[in-house]
Amino acid sequence: GCGQALGNCLPSSEPDGFLVLEAAPDSHKFKLTMFQPTDPPHFYRTVRKEMKLLTTSLPPGIWVRGYEDRMDLYSVMIRGPERTPYEDGLFFFDFQLSADYPRAPPLCHYVTYCSDKLNPNLYEDGKVCVSLLGTWSGKGTEVWTSQSNLLQVIISIQGLILVSEPYFNEAGYERQKGTQQGRENSRMYNEMVVLKLIQAMAKVIQAPPDIFKSEIIHHFHVKAFRQVQRLECWLEISENYNISHPLSPTTPTTFREIHKTDTKVELPEFPLIPASKGFCITLRKTLQQFKAILESVGVSTDHQAPPGFSIADIKIPTTSMTTGNIETRATKVPSVETEEGNIVDGNS
Repeated sequence: GCGQALGNCLPSSEPDGFLVLEAAPDSHKFKLTMFQPTDPPHFYRTVRKEMKLLTTSLPPGIWVRGYEDRMDLYSVMIRGPERTPYEDGLFFFDFQLSADYPRAPPLCHYVTYCSDKLNPNLYEDGKVCVSLLGTWSGKGTEVWTSQSNLLQVIISIQGLILVSEPYFNEAGYERQKGTQQGRENSRMYNEMVVLKLIQAMAKVIQAPPDIFKSEIIHHFHVKAFRQVQRLECWLEISENYNISHPLSPTTPTTFREIHKTDTKVELPEFPLIPASKGFCITLRKTLQQFKAILESVGVSTDHQAPPGFSIADIKIPTTSMTTGNIETRATKVPSVETEEGNIVDGNS
C-alpha cells in the first residue's frame, strides 16, 4: 500500500542520449519524402554542428537518433518530466530538416499511441504546436531564426508542452488560471492525461519502435514499479476520501491541508487529488491491465530494478521482424480498454 518507502535506486547507466544509426527505419514519418538541400555545403556544415550539440548537450530524459543514409531525418524519444501528469511516460517524434535548413524550421511529427489528445499542443494526426516550429504564435526567442537549432525545439517540447497543468496550454484558457472553475477544469484534464498515458504506455511496451526498443524496455524496468506504486497510492487516497466525504467535494489545495498522512509517496503538486469516482474506477481497471502487460514482457511491478541495473542486464523479448510487435506471450494480454463513459459519469 501507501506506507512503503520508495527506494531511489536509479541505474548507473542511462542509455546513450544521441546515436547515429546506419539507416532510417521504414516507419519514420518522413522516410519517403524526397530530400534535396538548396545549399548542400551549408546544410552539411550546419548538420555537423547540430550533431556535435546533440552529442554534448542533451538533457537527461531525451534520446535522439540520427541516420547515416539520411542526414535530414531524426527520431526523438522524450520522457515525461517529473512532477507533471506526464511523469514516466514516453513520447515519440519524427523530424525532418527542411531543404533550406537552418533558414526554415524542421518538420515535426508526433507519433501518437492513444486516441484523443494527451495535450492541447499534441494532435492525434501528429501535429505539434510549438512556436519554434512556426505552428504556434510566439515572439522573440520563441520564433525560429537561422540561429535556432533542433536541440532547442526538442527541449521546448519537453519544457513548454509536457507541463504540470496542460489544460492551460489551450489558447485562451490561461485566463481561467486562479479561478475555482479553472482549477476544476485543470484537475479533470489531468485525470484524462493520467488515464490516457497509462493506456498509451501499455501499447508502447507491447510494440516498441525498433530503434528505441532497448531504451524503452530499460525505462520500464527502472520506472514502472515506481509509476504503478505512485498511481495506486493516489488512487487509494482518493477512494478513501470519496467514501468518507460523499457530498463535499474539495479542491486540491484544501485537500493538501486536511490530508495529513505518513505516505512515502508524494502527493501530486498539480491538481488531481482527490480524483473523481469515475476516474478511480477506470484507473483501477487500467492499472491491472497495464501490470499484466508489463509482467508478460518480463517487467516486474512488484519491486524496483536493483541499484546499478544497466541496459546490458535486460533480456529483450523476441520480436517479429515484420511487424515489430512483441509476440508470443504479449498477444494473450487483453488490450487496455478506454472507458470514457465512466470518467464522464464520475464527473457529472
